[in-house]
Amino acid sequence: MNSLISMQLLPDTGEKEARILNAALSVFALYGYRRSSMEDIAKAAGMSRAALYQHFRNKDDILSRGVEAFFALAAQDLAAALVPARPVVEALREGCLSQTGGLAQALLDSPHGEELMSLKLGTTQDEITAGNGHLVSIWADWLAQEAGAGRITLHGAAPAEVAEAIMAGQHGQKMIASGYEDYLSRLRIFAELMARGLRP
Repeated sequence: MNSLISMQLLPDTGEKEARILNAALSVFALYGYRRSSMEDIAKAAGMSRAALYQHFRNKDDILSRGVEAFFALAAQDLAAALVPARPVVEALREGCLSQTGGLAQALLDSPHGEELMSLKLGTTQDEITAGNGHLVSIWADWLAQEAGAGRITLHGAAPAEVAEAIMAGQHGQKMIASGYEDYLSRLRIFAELMARGLRP
């Protein structure tokens, strides 16, 4: 089975854990979360089920860690995209694309995407709330800095409010996209429109 993603290693993510997370995402996308088993994940990761249980208690544990890893990587990529004084449209485009990794692709291109998207609102709600909050703070810090330097205008809105609007817009593009490539295209258009609105 080919993995849908190649998850970069985080400081606290070992090679085996990253391999398991990649394998699990592929299995969830192929079979759906409910029909997937720890045996399926172990096989896709190239290890025994006993070895898998040394790293994760169950599927929920794997899913929660996968979501945490996704947001950690998204935050890392977002911070790298939002460089001070970077052209606004470029920063917004790369910032919006920072959440388009393997998890987004699995959600949009998998026949089980609807199930996976509904699961993320339940099983991993705490991880998602924390992850989104971190991303909002990164956007807000950049917006405040750029507005303070006169490179953008927030039209009287607070940086956090604009950050939340950007995040909501990103999510909205995912909801109406017909697939992963369409999602990327819509994000680029959205970023261009946001950039125009923020220009002084």
